[in-house]
Amino acid sequence: MNLEVASKSDLKSNPYLQLSIILLIGFLLRIYLSTVITFENDFKIWQWWGEGLSKVGFSNFYSNYWCDYMPGYLYILRLLTDIQNEFTGLSPYILFKLPANLSDLGISILIFVFLKPISSTRIAMISSLAYFFNPAVLSNSTFWGQVDSVHAFPILLAIILGLRKKFVLSGLFAALAFMIKPQSIVLFPIIGFIAIEPFFRSENRWNIKNFIPGTKVIITVIVTCVVITLPFIWDKIDSIFYLLTGPLELIKERFDKAYEQYKFASLNTFNFWGIFAMWVSDETVFLGLTFKTWGTIIFGTIYALIFAFFFRFKILRNNSKQEYTYLIFQAVTLILFSLFLFVTRAHERHLLPSIVFFTLIIFRSWIFPYLYAIVSGVYVCNMIYSYIQLTTEYTGVPDSIERILIPAMFALYFGAFAIVLLNFFRHTMREGNILKT
Repeated sequence: MNLEVASKSDLKSNPYLQLSIILLIGFLLRIYLSTVITFENDFKIWQWWGEGLSKVGFSNFYSNYWCDYMPGYLYILRLLTDIQNEFTGLSPYILFKLPANLSDLGISILIFVFLKPISSTRIAMISSLAYFFNPAVLSNSTFWGQVDSVHAFPILLAIILGLRKKFVLSGLFAALAFMIKPQSIVLFPIIGFIAIEPFFRSENRWNIKNFIPGTKVIITVIVTCVVITLPFIWDKIDSIFYLLTGPLELIKERFDKAYEQYKFASLNTFNFWGIFAMWVSDETVFLGLTFKTWGTIIFGTIYALIFAFFFRFKILRNNSKQEYTYLIFQAVTLILFSLFLFVTRAHERHLLPSIVFFTLIIFRSWIFPYLYAIVSGVYVCNMIYSYIQLTTEYTGVPDSIERILIPAMFALYFGAFAIVLLNFFRHTMREGNILKT
């Protein structure tokens, strides 16, 4: 009896044990749900690529198979295929969705571990569970079977490790994220800013020591990218010079392939372009510029404003570590959000990394939990819309509904984005303590 009382007491007083049990139950639930719904087209491509890698190897893969992915995730697919061949009774749906489900588990743990020291145990736990059980996250990883969380996990690690001054590891995970999905390149300036932060707070700014962290990041990114590409060019290596040029050529080729595959303004996405240019070529000209150029200008302007306000904050303010950390997370949330809303060629699921970082600032303002719920709800609606359209050859959602649905959903997205952006500007401009938890 005493042991039972003691066990209940330990469970009640130990947040680590509580979180572990809840996450374990949630993970087992995800494993079960992985077999319920799947977007078969994407799923069959994962299996096809994995089988191709097993048959022809890494160095011959791109020349024998159509593939619009960077090399990073292909290593995982090869491993999954080998496991599938070894354990033929294992459900392929569980297996091939496992990387995304594990990534979501890792992200949830990172959220708790990182937020606990700078906020509170309660906030850290709620935030962690809010992400892991978020229907938006489930719709992407557990149901659809996509891998955006596999991309988001190293992005989050790169930012966190940079904030903790682990610059070699930060560069490593930044490179891994880039080699999985090239969109993460938009966060390299943020990681670079974190690395050269000693330059701004040092009295002797031009001391060479202030540039060592940034140098570590750059070298680690380059070395990691080269190492990842080597198995794909191994048969072509004929000189030491090609060891340097070969990886660059492959990265450029794969980057172009990924980016040039879908030259449309919006691909089933409830963003700015989805309102009037869904599946319309982004080479369409408006006022002398293409949609693609307009999207880049809008995103670049927002990015420049975010960076300028954050730069001003860091230069002119004597701020605490908590302020700096929260503003980094908020800046990343906004950058990834604006990339999704305004740059052309976005897919419906590309907002997921922004949701990861939004979770980290969910208690920064009283309104953020409501905005988080709205963004997550719209994301789920967008995934459902896209699933219906793709599985019914675009006959599932009537045009009359689309004309109302897409502008309304974009308005909700944009409203949430605008409020978070204004909050960011206000916090970087005001005086005094700006941290709210």
